[in-house]
Amino acid sequence: MGTFSVRVTLRNWQNRFLPEEKRGEEVVCDAIVDSGAVQLALPIQIVERLRLLPMDKTTVFTADGGSHEYRVVGIVEIEVQGRKCAVQAIEIPRDTRPLLGAVPLEQMDWHIDPVEQRLVGRPESPDKPLLPLV
Repeated sequence: MGTFSVRVTLRNWQNRFLPEEKRGEEVVCDAIVDSGAVQLALPIQIVERLRLLPMDKTTVFTADGGSHEYRVVGIVEIEVQGRKCAVQAIEIPRDTRPLLGAVPLEQMDWHIDPVEQRLVGRPESPDKPLLPLV
């Protein structure tokens, strides 16, 4: 299956508890929808803008068979066309593209339509709009 991009809004979930001068920015960007990715993965420059705190480290296995250790940061509030969830993110190298993986998609009740390359809301929640290809 090919990948496609969607517009996402990212916020530091902890902003609500922080003084204004310590809060991160809200970031609107395109993220690659990738059914082969599990988590939300954000490049360092977005992690810095959001002011996300390191939480842990994890080993990530890539499609080329390699394994890499990355920091886990969070918590990120992610919004895709009105649907939101809060998840940890994996910090990936600077100037790479954000990846929207299976865990946040499932939490927001999105399914991937590989033919039309779009996200579709579950039939059990038909009142949610479809997300067009960006």
